[in-house]
Amino acid sequence: MIMKMRMSKIFQKTLLLNFVLFGVISCSMSLISALTLHNHMVDEYISKGKAIASSIASSSVEILLNRDSSTIQSMIDQFKASDGAAYVYVQDADGDIISHTFVPRVPEVLAYGNIHPETIFIRELDIPDIGDVIDITKPILAGMAGYVHVGMDKGIINKYVWIAIAKLQVVMFFIFWGSVFLLYTMVKRISEPLNQLTEYAKKLADHDFTADVEITSKDEIGLLAGTMKNMAGELTTLIAGLERAVGNATSELQDTLTYMEVIMDNLADGLLVVDINGKISLTNPALGELFNLTDEDVKGKDIESFFSDEMIRLFNLVKGCEHEVYSSEIKLPGRRTVKAVATPIHKWESDESEPICLGAIILVRDITYEKEVDNLKTDFISTVSHELRTPMTSILGFAKIIRKKLDKSIFPICNAPDKKTQKAITQVQDNIGIIVSEGQRLTELINDVLDIAKMESGKVDWRKVPVDMSEVLTTSMQTTTPLWQPKQLELIVDVEENLPTLYGDRDRILQVMVNLISNAVKFTNSGSITCTARAHEGEILVSVSDTGSGISPEDQKKIFERFKQAGDTLTGKPKGTGLGLPICKQIVDHHGGRIWVDSKIGLGSSFHFTLEIGSPEEYQAAPVQISKVASGEARPGSADSPLIMVADDDPALNEFLSQVLEEEGYRIITVTNGQEAVETAQKRMPQLITMDLKMPVMDGEQAIRALRKDPSTRHIPVIVISALAEGEKVGGDAAMIKPIDEKRLVETVHGLLQEDLMMTDPCMVLGQEKNLPSENLLVICPGKINYCAPSDLWGKVESGFKGTIFITAELSANLDLDRLSQTPDVQIVILPDN
Repeated sequence: MIMKMRMSKIFQKTLLLNFVLFGVISCSMSLISALTLHNHMVDEYISKGKAIASSIASSSVEILLNRDSSTIQSMIDQFKASDGAAYVYVQDADGDIISHTFVPRVPEVLAYGNIHPETIFIRELDIPDIGDVIDITKPILAGMAGYVHVGMDKGIINKYVWIAIAKLQVVMFFIFWGSVFLLYTMVKRISEPLNQLTEYAKKLADHDFTADVEITSKDEIGLLAGTMKNMAGELTTLIAGLERAVGNATSELQDTLTYMEVIMDNLADGLLVVDINGKISLTNPALGELFNLTDEDVKGKDIESFFSDEMIRLFNLVKGCEHEVYSSEIKLPGRRTVKAVATPIHKWESDESEPICLGAIILVRDITYEKEVDNLKTDFISTVSHELRTPMTSILGFAKIIRKKLDKSIFPICNAPDKKTQKAITQVQDNIGIIVSEGQRLTELINDVLDIAKMESGKVDWRKVPVDMSEVLTTSMQTTTPLWQPKQLELIVDVEENLPTLYGDRDRILQVMVNLISNAVKFTNSGSITCTARAHEGEILVSVSDTGSGISPEDQKKIFERFKQAGDTLTGKPKGTGLGLPICKQIVDHHGGRIWVDSKIGLGSSFHFTLEIGSPEEYQAAPVQISKVASGEARPGSADSPLIMVADDDPALNEFLSQVLEEEGYRIITVTNGQEAVETAQKRMPQLITMDLKMPVMDGEQAIRALRKDPSTRHIPVIVISALAEGEKVGGDAAMIKPIDEKRLVETVHGLLQEDLMMTDPCMVLGQEKNLPSENLLVICPGKINYCAPSDLWGKVESGFKGTIFITAELSANLDLDRLSQTPDVQIVILPDN
């Protein structure tokens, strides 16, 4: 059957299913029918063969006994004509064939195959020229008279079976194609509406919502068609709304992109966007101007091709997708400085998933002007702080002189019995004590300001030496004992075994530890303070934890800023200058580490900082040339007392130094500038000069050089008295840093004049006893000289040493004299090299 119209896929699939189904049914029915018919005919032929054999056997007993073979032959010929009988033959009792129906002769398989069953015996044989037969053997008189054999032809059975199968297949053939016709008719009625729906759906998919479909049936297809029509109407409305929304969104997006492009193009800061593979995605004109990339197309190219190692390092830090922001200052040609801030670009697939890093954004700001302003500010702070030291010397000095005069000359003669006068005397003593105490506190503040100003300006001389953190923690514990022991706090030091040696500025690292422990003591009233040191990923991690009041999250953000303290400085008295932690941060940053705090209110605080282990580097100090001291013979108090010239442009300080030295019996002359100092020294020949560095007309350094060039004044000892820590480098014989302690000043003057005066406080000489820097020290400090190796100096000082430290000019070049001068009750004397 040929279909003139294209068959639908439904019909094709149904036809294939129908064909398979009918094939299975047809084969199954044919097989079952053939087996049934075959078995039935075999049984029928066996029954028929048995009947023939029994009939011949019962009729041929007498014939066989009489040996009448012709009668037997005629009998078996009649049965041979029966339907299905292939042959009939009779044997006698000895197995010889008496009669048979074979033409022309008996097959050999039967002629020589004698069997003698006692009952009917059935067997299947394949006989040449005859085929498959069922051989039925019937004994006559239990075999005594012979045997009758009847062969039923199985070929006839197979023939009938195949004829039956053929007829069945013909019937199935007509049934199959009749069902195909009916199926086609039914499918056609279903597929045509479906084809229409398919075409309609394609039109809808092509956004042709004006199309229509003519299906009016009430069945499922009709309902589907109606539903699709309604859906098309709703889609028309929805898509029209979506098109309006998309149009509006597109317009807004274009406006936003234009707005963002304008913002990026007009950003004062350079913008660099880099993908995770290091390829540049976006830049702006400001970045091109900073890095001279205006005429180059950098988009899509590698960041390493256009930017410095510092920029690449920032990118490598943030591309790991950590939630941190990194910044760095970068030097550019033309003495420009920029600050680059890098942050990762994150993408979250869901709230529960881990963020995916897409790259990094780096903002670059030109801070050249800010750096210049910052340097000016630092210089201003440094200058003001230095200048404050001069009046502080006068304030503290005169306060101490007044206290000394009152205690020595005034109060002893005030024997007023009334309580009011005694109370006034006590108040005066207390008030002067407060002036001295607050002056010293103000001096500490000035020293802290100078310290951080020097760090910011890069003027700190950093030393790199092997540092044993175990020793640093132990020393810091001993140094702060007067702080935590009175409060009955427990200080625990826990250092990991085999901690590697790091290389850095040991004194500055110790300063960090002392500062952190001091802060912990301030805010801890009971409990313990724990100091730990551990090796951690190529660094050393140090922690200082306390059980104090804790720090609020708001304060944690600002405590490392200058002049910022935890708590309310308006309602509560500040406990320091607010510079301790910023100084710690500067020191830690210099050592390649970072410092941070973990704290909760009421549960205490933990300050942590890391230090790079580093590598050893040799440090060679520049030699300092300082002249030797010449001695004078005069003694204080005599008529020919030594003449001392005080050179300082500050009248108050001149007066203070004059009073201190006059009190010791010296004759004093004062000058206010370096030129006057040189001229007066040449005329008056003083036995000793105190020299300020910063003076008008000619500064102190120039004046000292002029004195050293003149043979007549070359021998005069010079004590440099300055707010600067560089006094030992300008050619003086000794250097003292403002504010001046009058007791130390007098002892230094006695020492330089080599007068037989015993010092009342301990003396410590930096060096070994066999290398005594001056034999005159044995006279000044008889029996009280402590010798200290340079490496042990800070341990001695921080362990509580109070007195005078004598340092040679050569050793002083490697010491932080500015910091040493800030130590309470310690006076420094710089001695010339022998």
